[in-house]
Amino acid sequence: MTSGRVLGVDPGLTATGYGIVEANGDQFVTIAAGTVRPPAKASLPDRLGDIHTQLMELIETFDPRVVAVEEVYLARNAPSAMLTAQVLGVVKLCARGCDLRSYAPREIKKWVCGTGAAPKEQMMGMMAHLLKLREVPGDHAADALAVALCAIMDGRP
Repeated sequence: MTSGRVLGVDPGLTATGYGIVEANGDQFVTIAAGTVRPPAKASLPDRLGDIHTQLMELIETFDPRVVAVEEVYLARNAPSAMLTAQVLGVVKLCARGCDLRSYAPREIKKWVCGTGAAPKEQMMGMMAHLLKLREVPGDHAADALAVALCAIMDGRP
């Protein structure tokens, strides 16, 4: 199990989820979670720049040891996946100096819920349960917290 702080990121051009989790032995502590939402009418470079700025602020503020990101899922909408891949590149740029880890969506669901086919509601509920949160986080933040937990539980030092 990885110890220390992990920043999990669920990349998206309209909404990039983030979750910072710290592992203390077998306890998980949520440090921060939320969603970066660049202005919808901004240009692509400005939106990517906004995501970069906000992620760098999180990294500078919380100093994670590991940055974990959900890989792009290319199933039905290739143009959307291409835009998300650009956000993924921004996340990887922000991760310079950190241990960068990437996980497929089904892998994350399997780690957290026990099945790679878990629905979004189950993922959100598991995050609230595992992290002892008073409220169920929004879907992008919940996904990011799940990515962080995946990085903690994957057995790498």
